Amino acid sequence: MGNADAEVPMIRLSYNDVHNSIQQCAAKIQKEFEPTLFIAIGGGGFIPARILRTFLKTTTEGKKRNIPIQAVGLTLYESMGGIAEVVGKEVVRTQWLDFSTLGKTFKHGGLLGRRILIVDEVDDTRTTLIYLIRELQKDIDEQLQLIENTEDREKLRETTKLGIFVVHNKLKEKAGELPSGVQYFAAQETPDVWLAYPWECDGQIEEHDAMRSQNPKP
Repeated sequence: MGNADAEVPMIRLSYNDVHNSIQQCAAKIQKEFEPTLFIAIGGGGFIPARILRTFLKTTTEGKKRNIPIQAVGLTLYESMGGIAEVVGKEVVRTQWLDFSTLGKTFKHGGLLGRRILIVDEVDDTRTTLIYLIRELQKDIDEQLQLIENTEDREKLRETTKLGIFVVHNKLKEKAGELPSGVQYFAAQETPDVWLAYPWECDGQIEEHDAMRSQNPKP
C-alpha cells in the first residue's frame, strides 16, 4: 500500500514474509473462529485469502474441504499518477457478493448461519473495513427478515458471525471502532509505515526481494 509522504519509511515484503505470517496466525483463527466463508477485499485481500485457505479447511462427512472465497471490490485509495496514493474520502463499491453461488448449498440467501471471515492485506485507517462490516450486516438483516419463524430467525442470527483477518495492522488512529461481536485477527502489527507488498511490484520481483535488506531495522 503506497503512501504519499516520501519521508515515511518503506518496508518491502516478500511472498515468503506474507505466507509465514499468515501460517503463524492460522491456528489461532481456526481455534477461536472456525470460518466457513472468506470474503476477500479486492485486490489486496485476494492473495492472503488464498494462502489462508491452504491452512484452514472445514470438515464435512469426515472429509477436509476448502472454504469458499467470495470477492468484493471496494475503492478508498485514489491514484495520484505514480506509486504514491492518497486516502479517498469515501468508499466506492465496485463489486459485491455473488448471492447466486452462495445460495446453492446454503438456504436463506447464503450468509445466514455462516462464520464469515473478511480478509484484507492491511488495516490502515479502518475506513474500508467499517464500511464492509456495515454493508454485510445490512445484507444479513435483510435475509433474517425473510425468515418467518421467530425461533429459526433468532437461531440464525445467533449463529451468523463476522470476523476480520488482516496480514498487517498499522498502529495508528483509526476511523472508528469495530462493532462488538466482530472478532479481529492481525498476523502482524506495524508502525505507520509504507508497506510494499510483492503483488504490487511492477518491476523485477527478484530486485524487490533483494531490496528488503534496506528495510528499517526494528
